[in-house]
Amino acid sequence: MVDQKQTYHKILKATTIFGGVQVSSIIVSIIRSKFLAIFIGLNGYGIFSLLNSTIELVRALTCFGLETSGVKKISEVKSTNDNRLISKNVYVILKLGLLTGILGALTTIIFSNYLSIFSFGNSDKTIAIILISVSILFKQLTSSKNAIFQGMAKLNFLAKSNLYGNIFGLIITLPLFFIFKIDAIVPAIIVTSLISFIVSVYYFKKLNIEKSSIKLNEILIDGKDVLFFGSLLSFSSFLPVLSNYLIQIFISKNGGIELVGLFSVGLIIINSYVGILFNAMSTEYYPRLVSEISLNKNVNNSVNQQAIFSMLIIVPIIILFLGLMPLIIKILFTSNFLEVMPFVSWAILAMFFKSFSWSMGLMIIAKADSKVFTKTSIIFNFLYLLICLFGYHFYGLEGLGIGFLVYFIIHLISVFLVVKLRYGLMLTNKLYVVFAISLLFCITSIVLFNSDNSWKKYILFLFTFIFSVLFAYKELIKNSDLKESLIRHFNKKKK
Repeated sequence: MVDQKQTYHKILKATTIFGGVQVSSIIVSIIRSKFLAIFIGLNGYGIFSLLNSTIELVRALTCFGLETSGVKKISEVKSTNDNRLISKNVYVILKLGLLTGILGALTTIIFSNYLSIFSFGNSDKTIAIILISVSILFKQLTSSKNAIFQGMAKLNFLAKSNLYGNIFGLIITLPLFFIFKIDAIVPAIIVTSLISFIVSVYYFKKLNIEKSSIKLNEILIDGKDVLFFGSLLSFSSFLPVLSNYLIQIFISKNGGIELVGLFSVGLIIINSYVGILFNAMSTEYYPRLVSEISLNKNVNNSVNQQAIFSMLIIVPIIILFLGLMPLIIKILFTSNFLEVMPFVSWAILAMFFKSFSWSMGLMIIAKADSKVFTKTSIIFNFLYLLICLFGYHFYGLEGLGIGFLVYFIIHLISVFLVVKLRYGLMLTNKLYVVFAISLLFCITSIVLFNSDNSWKKYILFLFTFIFSVLFAYKELIKNSDLKESLIRHFNKKKK
């Protein structure tokens, strides 16, 4: 029971620390989104999104999943406490970041004309794509350092590097958008990636890791396991990027560039403002899972605890977003973007099911089970693309949101069956209880969202939100030493 409380406390502490800094990053993102909505509008957002998606598509294909496979490698060698071995592997990851970054940039340049034609229907954006290819190099160099921060459990460096990179990028790029409007898109993409890289270099130096000189053949030999598993991760990360890219192309062809802008805004809300929780939680959960698997520990408890924690945290956020959706979109963007509400309402609800399946799905990655990992990635992403395109074709953006929800329900059931049958994962009764109560909160909130506007609706939303927060707080207090930690903290303040 003590170990369980300590685990919950570690999860809560890591999520709070990294999540707290992420909240600051969200504020920066809100400011950026608001001004971009004003300066470049829906059409500009569509162009901006397609250019970014094009770059991320190539990067996902050429990055060898370094930001995840690198974490696994560093986490494993860190447990040896051998400084020389740690130093060597750290510089292997850095060199791999450089090599894969160059590969990504060159690939973008070579296929720039084809990428422009496929993304925009003509070759007008070829030069723009060539110019922003350098951002792949900077992003990959930054990702290699992020992997090292996470693998070394330096979550404060990782969080601060992301935060200050976002802040400085905002300060420099906003004047560009104010002056040059849509023409600032390409310089802004390049500058943002460059600044993030510079900030990551500053925090990397703070690690004080002894420099290790490594030749190219040594990099390939020592990093072959990173490259092998990373190639699977790269393929896996490439598929969802490709799927969203194809959805954007489909929307562009059938609905126009402005609808692409709306879809992109919806993804920003889901991935940046709600999905931020997964980033915050994974910084602690993934390295811990890798460590436990490498030490042959029973990971059942960790997966159950993380799934419970994830659901408890995300449900109040879902309810809050659904209750304040019109206000949130007006604050984040402008009233012109309110058409995205039907899509976002269903897609945000899908994040509840994702929080559960995500907690179990990381087992496959942590175990480096390449066979299952590859098969499930292909099947899931094909299914995701098919369901979303089907939903959009018949019901527009709202159908796309419903497609998100249907997919993540299927994803949850499928992942559970895979990890149960292959790894013997057992879910606790407590998890089922938390899932059932949390699901009830979510169903109530979506019913209220789709009901007629009245003061009663918002009163009921408020009560639903309060009850969900109280339920989460009660469960966290019961299953962690949060209460004792708060008492100790306030006693120190008094002294």
